[in-house]
Amino acid sequence: MRSSGRLDDSDTGLADGEPVSDQSLSDASVQRLLRLVLLVLVTAVVTGLFAAAAIWALGADDEPPAPMNAVDIGFLQDMLDHHDQALVISNRYLDNNADGDAAPYAREVIMFQTRDIGWMEDWLADDGFSRGEPDRTAMVWMDEPTPVAEMRGMQIPERLQDLSDARGAEADRLFFDIMTDHHLGGVHMADHAAANGARQEITDFAESVSRNQRIEVVEYRSAMERLGLL
Repeated sequence: MRSSGRLDDSDTGLADGEPVSDQSLSDASVQRLLRLVLLVLVTAVVTGLFAAAAIWALGADDEPPAPMNAVDIGFLQDMLDHHDQALVISNRYLDNNADGDAAPYAREVIMFQTRDIGWMEDWLADDGFSRGEPDRTAMVWMDEPTPVAEMRGMQIPERLQDLSDARGAEADRLFFDIMTDHHLGGVHMADHAAANGARQEITDFAESVSRNQRIEVVEYRSAMERLGLL
């Protein structure tokens, strides 16, 4: 027979006529209240932990970067001149060989090294430094003092003129040869800066310069093989 949904005395386990205890209802209410309080406390603790983590993260972001050391400063100043000549090399090739086989590689150099120049100038300016004087002694920070024009990978004026005068396949070959030599000089400088600089954003940048220019040297070799320029 289907139940009516009501409890009789036998269902409660109480003797006939014995009233339901108010204490049993009170205990259940207390337990619910305790569970609610516990939930609120746990939520507050978790929220506090997240807030503390967020505050710590914001505080970490606001920490000033480490000061640059002589290696950081010297690397940025010298690499600016090095990058400047890479732009000269690329533009000299493109002046007369805009549709040449090496043109995409020259344009890539211009795009990425122009970006790098902006970063390097900003880093120096932020710490109160400027580009180095054109007639300074470069690479002192590497214990390899030399005039700026004689840094590793820098090309002599006659070599640049040869590139300006070249056309067609000869211009392609000269561009790849010259830029390979130039990049390897940049790698030499970047490796030293990455290992001996003080500010992480500068050493990370130096590592990327070294890595990217090594990759490009390999690409130049592959292009020369493909074009029959070796």
